[in-house]
Amino acid sequence: MMVNSVEGKNPSDTWLTALMFIMKNGEKQGGLSREILNLVTVIRNPMEVYTDIDVLFRKHIGSKWISKGAECVFPTMPNSGRSTNTSWTKSYWGRLTRYREKIDQIDFVIRRLRNKPHSKQLSCVVFDPEVDMQPHRPFNPRMPCMIAVDIKVRDGKLNLFTMFRSHDFGRKAYGNYIGLGKLLSMLSRETGYKIGEIVCYSISAHIRPRESAFINDLLKEYCECKRASPRKVGRETLIEAYSPV
Repeated sequence: MMVNSVEGKNPSDTWLTALMFIMKNGEKQGGLSREILNLVTVIRNPMEVYTDIDVLFRKHIGSKWISKGAECVFPTMPNSGRSTNTSWTKSYWGRLTRYREKIDQIDFVIRRLRNKPHSKQLSCVVFDPEVDMQPHRPFNPRMPCMIAVDIKVRDGKLNLFTMFRSHDFGRKAYGNYIGLGKLLSMLSRETGYKIGEIVCYSISAHIRPRESAFINDLLKEYCECKRASPRKVGRETLIEAYSPV
């Protein structure tokens, strides 16, 4: 079984490139409109977005899905203790910073980066078999889609790698990319390393039937805008000053 790979300049460019790849090459699978297995996406500059793609996403898919995809990875204003009043299982951020209500995996990575930056142990798990595997239920809606995160330092830059068992490119993947960029930016600030790339491995990269019409409209308008005003396509907005809401 082959591995598919696409890359883009930033989260919005990478998402759109991946989306078009899935729409063109994906197959119908179960309740999914399109699915690609083993999709690796590379985000070369995680800290910017293309304004034109961002605007089209908000128009056709909805701003709330950017927020839903980003906030679960990295909340807009996490407090200094990295804790919330909600259960640790309800967000990726909770699982990364309060695993089983007692392990701050992000703090471990930061400390290890400061003391041993080339360690091979800069990994965080999100999936917990004891909590997430429920054999007596036909479906567990709280099983996380993102399974793990890993950090590597190369050439003075922090690079983030992550794996999704199931990745919704019709709604959440774009916001996930933005949230991962903010997470990487925070790690960069805490450790003094420059921001590198994000590599995301999506075992099932898919689009659901309910978003297919919206996606088709978005792609149609994007192509029309690109043909009409090619110079205006790709205006950049820095994520540091970007609000997903």
